[in-house]
Amino acid sequence: MSSPVRIIPLGGLGEVGLNMMLIEIDGAAIAIDCGVLFPERPGLGIDLLLPDVTYLRERPGLLRGVVLTHGHEDHIGALPRLLEEMAVPVFGPRLAVALATEKLRRAKISVPLETITPGTSFAVGPFTIEPIHMTHSIVDACALAITTPVGTILHSGDFKLDPNPIDGRAADVARLAAWGERGVLALLSDSTNVEHEGECGSESEVGPRMTELVRSSEGRVLVTTFASHLHRIQQVIDASEACGRRIAVAGRGFEDSTRLAGELGYLRFPTGGLITVEEACRMPAHETTVLISGSQGEPTSALARLSDGQFKQLTLAPGDAVILSSRVIPGNERSVHALLNRLAKRGAIVHAGERAQVHVSGHAYRDELREMIRLTKPKYFVPVHGEYRQLDEHRRLAIEMGMPPDRCFLIEDGDVLEIADTGPRRGERVVAGRVLVDGSGEGEVGLEVLRDRRHLSEDGFVVAVVAIHQQTGEITQGPEIITRGVLGENEGPEVLDDAKSAVLDKLREITPESRADLLEVEDEVRRVLKKYFSRSRGKRPLIVPHIFEM
Repeated sequence: MSSPVRIIPLGGLGEVGLNMMLIEIDGAAIAIDCGVLFPERPGLGIDLLLPDVTYLRERPGLLRGVVLTHGHEDHIGALPRLLEEMAVPVFGPRLAVALATEKLRRAKISVPLETITPGTSFAVGPFTIEPIHMTHSIVDACALAITTPVGTILHSGDFKLDPNPIDGRAADVARLAAWGERGVLALLSDSTNVEHEGECGSESEVGPRMTELVRSSEGRVLVTTFASHLHRIQQVIDASEACGRRIAVAGRGFEDSTRLAGELGYLRFPTGGLITVEEACRMPAHETTVLISGSQGEPTSALARLSDGQFKQLTLAPGDAVILSSRVIPGNERSVHALLNRLAKRGAIVHAGERAQVHVSGHAYRDELREMIRLTKPKYFVPVHGEYRQLDEHRRLAIEMGMPPDRCFLIEDGDVLEIADTGPRRGERVVAGRVLVDGSGEGEVGLEVLRDRRHLSEDGFVVAVVAIHQQTGEITQGPEIITRGVLGENEGPEVLDDAKSAVLDKLREITPESRADLLEVEDEVRRVLKKYFSRSRGKRPLIVPHIFEM
């Protein structure tokens, strides 16, 4: 009897992002993807969220390799942190490996990176893995057929079934069907768009609309999308060339992605290539298109700075067209809406998202999700890549298609599903969660530090300075009270007189001998001020007494 195969999500089940799935058997495991999640509410110095790999850290030698499905940040962004601790090989499709190589080079991490090819199997520990070409909003996306001693697990990766992709390489549904005939033990399938009926639509549908908008614009055209969406970028290039416009690139994300894509042959540039932003500014506005970063309203992005009039080389003139050819990632609504308002105030004509027909999703809708189940005919079904409601809805969809409810499993980060020859069962939960990373590069941020930052941001802080005579215990100076984030804008320091009086009254109540104990004085000052600000202001500022002897 074979050991059970264990399916252990460390991220990506319960959120869209942070993707990391372990497949484990007989003391060996592979990780499918290793991605980041961007915080929904930026602030408190938190730049990124990473999957918690305590389970792997506590089991040295368990992880044998990381297999990437594609090159999006929510699937490869956490690789440097993982590989700093566990120098295991990384396998992935061509573009994902190229992007990962850049990340690891910057982090000065050296591990083997191997490019995998759809249809060509490779081995990692006890696993034999066949990549299967899929379509998505980035080139070189793959599903993975992972053969174990118990059976084959098919992980869909992020996918859609695009009938007319830009590069002509449709998803390999014949290979999915072949695996279905051979026998799929469990299907792990992308749940992102399970709430949308029908089919997602083809990426090639964006091109004609993009050309129409570029041609109708009388001023400069500025287009933003995800820098990794090379098929979308190609359509912007083609539309601009068809309308007699030269193309410039603004923003590091686009500069890096177009350079790398050009080197790898993923982008076809017009005769004469791209021009610089400086060259575009010297040309008539109606002869230029600018690919510009900032589709999510990121405060430091090129488009955000342009909307504020803070972009040195480029200005926005009334009548210029701005095309946001992307979806708004959940949590970014406020920043994107603020960006749109600023663009409108500057007179720009804004065309945004699916409403303007300049974006289609990269994730399968319900008809495509049904087709994935029909093709692969899995014995067991596990929805992945989604928030809880999406996972639950995807499970219901599988049951509607005739799968037995007891063979459809809704699991979240840290849950363990074990499948043996005798059937499936739930294993004991493992440690899973989110590791917070400081945007300044200082490293991980503990919950206590985060709590203190939130406390300071909401209630401010108070410093109380008191001088005590070394021999007599008399108060010789103070208390001086300094506050930040506590007083109103028009309030002066005189409003703190009552607080000073409360501190003095309390210190005079205690004996000179007790006042000679600086730690006791600190505790008394902290207690008095905590009570005072709670009653008078309804606040709980951080109280920092500074007591010294004279």
